Amino acid sequence: MARPMWKGSVNFGLVNVPVRMYRAVSERDVRFHLLHAKDKSRVREKRFCEAEGVEIPYEEIIKGYEISKGTYVTITPEEIKALAPKGTYAIDVEDFVPTDDIHPLYFNAHYHLVPETNAARAYALLSEALATSGRVGVGRVVLRTRQHACAVRPNDSGLLLSTLHSVDEVIPLEQIDGMPSHMPRVNARELATAEQLIDSLSAPFDPDKYRDVYREQLEEVLRQKAGGMEIRPSPTAPPEYSAPENLMDALKRSLAAAKKDRDEEAPSRGGAHRTAHRATGSRRVRTPVAARTAKRKTRKKS
Repeated sequence: MARPMWKGSVNFGLVNVPVRMYRAVSERDVRFHLLHAKDKSRVREKRFCEAEGVEIPYEEIIKGYEISKGTYVTITPEEIKALAPKGTYAIDVEDFVPTDDIHPLYFNAHYHLVPETNAARAYALLSEALATSGRVGVGRVVLRTRQHACAVRPNDSGLLLSTLHSVDEVIPLEQIDGMPSHMPRVNARELATAEQLIDSLSAPFDPDKYRDVYREQLEEVLRQKAGGMEIRPSPTAPPEYSAPENLMDALKRSLAAAKKDRDEEAPSRGGAHRTAHRATGSRRVRTPVAARTAKRKTRKKS
């Protein structure tokens, strides 16, 4: 059972909702150790002084910030601690903003907020109020020794906290080399065909479809090698990409290929697909939050 990494409350106005915080994402990767090729023993990193050429014990190491080439200003742990924000065990919501106002680039890490046993009603109220209003609560929270801007938003029937990057951490598109200063005008026929292609490839988001295939294949190779199997990788050439010479022709051929794939998939999906299509009433599938919000709006009108 996962343990909460933080306990506190979500505060807005004079209302506070006691919550526990859990990680919402656990990143997975294949991590390798450095080994000596001769005898497969671990290779350890050591801390050496550049001036003396000797290994330095940890207690003789201090922190320094390079202000110019080769010039450092040092800082002590006590000075860092004195500047660290004081933990308040509170997520202080300062503004409620439209959900679409926050660009995806600002979102950083994500955490589930779970109500304490005596706070379920206030927790449900905040979750539903955010869902129906189409807003998220933006404020600040102190995690460990660092203050973060954060957003509290509805997540199905619960709440999700996302830390936000600072404005000076987000790189504007205009600063990227090669970005045209003026975009060319879009041809109406090309736009209509591109929209048809997008529509033909539209489907509900299925996270299982986008698994980390490379990691899974790498783990399988490692398991096979651990079992004594010899692996002989086949060389692969990197794909070459270039802009199509005739954009309209490329769009039409893509649209035809997408239609052919759909027609070939239709028999295999059979009755299950038709039943799901009738149940949703359209090709769009509402998320639990969206469905709950639509139901409330219908109830209000009636």
